[in-house]
Amino acid sequence: MDLVMRKEIAQEVLSLLEAQSKELNNSLIRVQETCSEDEFDAYREVVGKIMGTMYLDIMKPIHRKYPELEPAELRLSR
Repeated sequence: MDLVMRKEIAQEVLSLLEAQSKELNNSLIRVQETCSEDEFDAYREVVGKIMGTMYLDIMKPIHRKYPELEPAELRLSR
């Protein structure tokens, strides 16, 4: 996907997606604390797909277009 957006919009999108990632992680903790292992495993699988899609289809293309917006910890993992 070729994302065509201004840098300031890309920055805003990244910020929103990072916040959503934190919320999804928080939901994982809550589900793990209150549900069976099978329920947690199923939930974790779905959340993983969501987060993977957010990163691969939106965040990574933005980072390619605007490398300066990519967090340093992601740049080090290449």
